[in-house]
Amino acid sequence: MAVGFDPATGILGSYFSEEKVKAKIDTIMKKTKDIIFVYEQNNEVIGYIHGTPYELLFSDSLINVMGFVVRESYRKQGIGGILIERLERWGKDNGFSGMKLLSHPSRIHAHRFYERRGYTFTKDQKNFMKKFES
Repeated sequence: MAVGFDPATGILGSYFSEEKVKAKIDTIMKKTKDIIFVYEQNNEVIGYIHGTPYELLFSDSLINVMGFVVRESYRKQGIGGILIERLERWGKDNGFSGMKLLSHPSRIHAHRFYERRGYTFTKDQKNFMKKFES
């Protein structure tokens, strides 16, 4: 099984098959300008960060963090810092003015992680989604 992420809990685990994850990566790489950095140890995915260009009419170009997680047992070892710094460096090198991300309100430790790296809280918001019927 490959890795997946539960955004409500911040847990990295086996939610999608390896084939489904590979297909999603293929789609993202072919159809978008997104970037994904993966941290591996001994052929095991320990964490990843996924960024996408964020363009608005009223803002300079940003990188929007779509997914960012480190396996719980590997946290507080610097891996998250390595991943986010790598995406920040990529964004800067490619002409983006900064990064933005959403974090679940319950993820207090993650909020502190971001704040230590210079991220500032900007607003509370509710996310809405509509699933299309097949």
